[in-house]
Amino acid sequence: MGRIFKSLTFQIILTALLIVGLSLTILSNRLILEFQDELIVKERETLQAVGSQAVERWTRMYRELASSYKFDTISQTQQQEFMRVFLSKSYKDYITSFKDNFPRVGIGYQISLFEPSLVYLNDEARDALAKLTVVLPLKAGAATVGYLIVDRDMPQVLAPLQRVRYEAFKTSTFAVAIGGGATIVLLAFFLLRLLVLRRGVVRLKTNLDAPMPQGGGELGEISRVVTDLAHSLKRSIEEARQTEALKTLGTFTAGIAHEVRNPLTSIKGYANILQKRLQGRPEAKYVTPIADEADRLELLVKDLLTYGRPAPAQPIEFNLREFFQTLGEVMVKQFEDGHAQLDLQVPDLQVTWDARQAEQMFMNLLQNAIQSMADKAGGTVTVAAAAEADRVMVRISDTGIGIKKDDRPRMFTPFFTTKEHGTGLGLPISQKIASFHNGVITFDSAEGQGTTFTVNLARAIKATL
Repeated sequence: MGRIFKSLTFQIILTALLIVGLSLTILSNRLILEFQDELIVKERETLQAVGSQAVERWTRMYRELASSYKFDTISQTQQQEFMRVFLSKSYKDYITSFKDNFPRVGIGYQISLFEPSLVYLNDEARDALAKLTVVLPLKAGAATVGYLIVDRDMPQVLAPLQRVRYEAFKTSTFAVAIGGGATIVLLAFFLLRLLVLRRGVVRLKTNLDAPMPQGGGELGEISRVVTDLAHSLKRSIEEARQTEALKTLGTFTAGIAHEVRNPLTSIKGYANILQKRLQGRPEAKYVTPIADEADRLELLVKDLLTYGRPAPAQPIEFNLREFFQTLGEVMVKQFEDGHAQLDLQVPDLQVTWDARQAEQMFMNLLQNAIQSMADKAGGTVTVAAAAEADRVMVRISDTGIGIKKDDRPRMFTPFFTTKEHGTGLGLPISQKIASFHNGVITFDSAEGQGTTFTVNLARAIKATL
């Protein structure tokens, strides 16, 4: 039994039923109270109308007496005496006969001049019942000489309310039953989906790639958020592992590159000497590949040193539009060779970045864009930028062949390249530069349609030591 009470299903269903029942009870009681107030107001108006007839009769009897005995010429004491003699019995007789026309209404009056001063006509068996009473003044000219009392037993007034309460009880009971049944069905459906979602979350403990149940509504949104969080967590774990591995790799490659650079310089020097001495001789053709491969190795060493031991950021303030205009001029030959066009959509925007590192990062991205359109015999590279609060978003889009789906997870992995003579360090170096600027590089690609790299950087950075 304790497990049932602790069950979330039981608690939700019980809570829902209590809410439905309490809401209907409050609503029905509110309606009953409003109906009761309306009954009392209408009954009071009825008693007011009944009493007004008796008051009107008193006024008429007083005026006839005052006219007959010329009350305006006699003293007040004489007026009261005439009223006591002539009106006491006649008004009592009128009230008695008037009462017969309204058997359910109690009626009477209190006039101190009369004997007896209080006359009240009602069913004696109902005297102890609560009354709804209306009191009207009885006037002799401008003076009030007494009061007319009209009342009715409150149980009679509220009799229709009993029928309403009975009907309200039946309706509420029926509504609670229907609402409770519907609530149980809906909650059962909800809890079933919640149970499926829970099982999916449990599976994520051992497998972050485990599929989560899909669907609409709030639970569907929760499922999608949990899936995104699981994927983000997996990426974070992989990135943490990769970061540690790359840190070790960076230190190692930087040391190797430093040791290789000196012998490589000697090889290039001797290749140049041989090229000059063998100029015009058939053996010169063997020297050219040595020089070319030495140049390629030198580029690789340069990238390795840049990746393994990046220089500290030295930020300066500059105009982003002018920066890209200058970069376009520097790369104009590459655009011409690739039959590509540059479309700048960069506003006048002041940023504080390391200009040299930013040039290297964006040059890498622009070169990749140009090379991706080589198989299409050219295209358009669009550079767009916008400021969002303290961030700057730069998007570099091309109309090239796009990135294959299998290659996308490895785009920022060192030494991974799809180019014949690439080093596979351009994008990793660019990502590292972006991290120095408190930012990140992401991309979106569609095969055969093109790729967009988005560089999200802080608008201003501080110098690093």
